[in-house]
Amino acid sequence: MAKRATHPSARTNVFKATLTRFAGNRRSRGRPRLGGWRKMLHKFAPEPRAVTPDPVLLAIFAIDRVGPAAVRACASGVEVRVAVPDEATAAVFRAALAETARRRTTDQLIRIVVD
Repeated sequence: MAKRATHPSARTNVFKATLTRFAGNRRSRGRPRLGGWRKMLHKFAPEPRAVTPDPVLLAIFAIDRVGPAAVRACASGVEVRVAVPDEATAAVFRAALAETARRRTTDQLIRIVVD
């Protein structure tokens, strides 16, 4: 079974922000509070990551949701809405449907909405 896409948790983000602020603030004399420890502390603070959809989950989602929606739109001629979990996934699906709509006009009937 596919794993869910991992996102940095809020707790990690708060920890990093606090740690960076503490290590980076300077006193009026121009010295950081932690001196030489700053470089070491940045090793433990996670780097910010861009949220990118997992390609395997995208393929599974496309097969499970967009495929049947395309068949319903083709058979009925009525607009079909497909809900996706986040905006990054929606952007990928919208771009894919814009490309396939050039060949299949019924793909214009599929609307991607963020759930």
